[in-house]
Amino acid sequence: MGGRREWFKVQAALDDREWDFRTVDGIAGETGLAPEAVVRLLGDHRSELRQILLRDGRIGYTLKSRPKTLRETFAEMQMFARP
Repeated sequence: MGGRREWFKVQAALDDREWDFRTVDGIAGETGLAPEAVVRLLGDHRSELRQILLRDGRIGYTLKSRPKTLRETFAEMQMFARP
């Protein structure tokens, strides 16, 4: 099944320890998948993912199975501290 094979590629990109978070463009570049296919797969598997808003305004993705980074924890604290 092509979708499963594509998802395994996306999972591998998300599990790359060189990156805390991956953007759609980064995942697409590493996997060779079209950005639209990456967006579809991320949406289909959102229950397995965490997201963060990156400094440049893009969304970063990681697997829920990966430990939270200090940056991610700090961003969550800032979100809850806003009036």
